[in-house]
Amino acid sequence: MVFKHAIRTRYSETGQDGIIHHSSFVIYLEVARLEFFKTLGWDINELEKKKIFCPVIDLSLRYLKPLYSLEDLVIEITVGTFSKVRFSLTYQVFRNETCVATGTVSHCFLNESFKPIPIPEEILKQFRKFAQ
Repeated sequence: MVFKHAIRTRYSETGQDGIIHHSSFVIYLEVARLEFFKTLGWDINELEKKKIFCPVIDLSLRYLKPLYSLEDLVIEITVGTFSKVRFSLTYQVFRNETCVATGTVSHCFLNESFKPIPIPEEILKQFRKFAQ
């Protein structure tokens, strides 16, 4: 299964050359991830209130085409790999039918002492639905 999230680039994200700055892509992926989590029934704020944290531990992006201000994008997410304690999400960023960027972001879950904890079983079950 693939999760899709629409987002629009903003003028404030452009450089002097009129191209969206590369750092904005990281924000787009994060926004899409939080929406993906929300559709699965996990609100990041609720997890954090329970002292469960989900940091980024690795991030890789490949830029294929430039983006410009006020363009509509669709970010597609699938679950890449996952184990008992870590997981990766793979991303494809589309403008119309054209893939403009791809990425992989790895995460783990931590407790309030910032020690790794197993991925909750209910989350693992949902990951299996979205696994590549």
